[in-house]
Amino acid sequence: MYTASAYREADLRVPKGAPFYFRYNHFEPETAVEPHTHPWGQLCRISLGLMEATVETHKLTAPAEYLIWVPANAPHSASIRQATDFISVYVAESLAERLPATGCLIAQTPLVRALFEDFAARRVSVMQDAWDLRQFELMIELLARAEHTDSYLPDSQDRQLEPILQAIRLDPADNTTLQAWAERVHSTERTLARRFQTELGMSFVQWRNRVRLLRALVWLKEDRSVQDIALALGYGTPSAFIAMFRKQVGFSPERYRRQMCGETERPTA
Repeated sequence: MYTASAYREADLRVPKGAPFYFRYNHFEPETAVEPHTHPWGQLCRISLGLMEATVETHKLTAPAEYLIWVPANAPHSASIRQATDFISVYVAESLAERLPATGCLIAQTPLVRALFEDFAARRVSVMQDAWDLRQFELMIELLARAEHTDSYLPDSQDRQLEPILQAIRLDPADNTTLQAWAERVHSTERTLARRFQTELGMSFVQWRNRVRLLRALVWLKEDRSVQDIALALGYGTPSAFIAMFRKQVGFSPERYRRQMCGETERPTA
């Protein structure tokens, strides 16, 4: 297994007093980043697939549409299963204080993604002019206002939701409808739909799709066929599974498998 460095040299290269510092890497499949800390807050961005990180004792799983935020001096480690481009952004204290005090996932809006891609296209490492700073300040403001979540797959101790979540985790292929679940837990479909939004911040179907995606990623790594995975996850056809996968990850299961094996050209950051 390839193991990345603890970034001590990169930390030393950050100019003193810099408002931000970008690092660009390409990670090979099965990259493990050992526990380490930084004196600055850190935004972590991958170009595709999933990144798994532990910030202090909290485990975070982030698909490419989310950033992982790590506050200054918080011990953290990470693992990346597929080949991917990686951007690490160190954030000075004056700007980092706008972001959460604990590690979390932050959703990338289309504008945040465009700002990141502009920095990456110009290969900006440190501030070159006043516009760079204004652009970065805008990005931090957008991230401060964006969705923050502790988990890509949140949990709940709600007495009606808990048995549903547990059952789906054990059997992601379970196609029981929300209406049928409501009858089982002595509730109504409308009440359960509201509780999913209140407790988990998403719909019943969105939560179940995330469970299925995480299970699919494991099976793709084990080289199971897309058709087999689709059937095992309760889809009537592979195309329905592929459509869900594309919506969640941004590309097909087979492309994910190729990227995981490092068989395609590097995607642009």
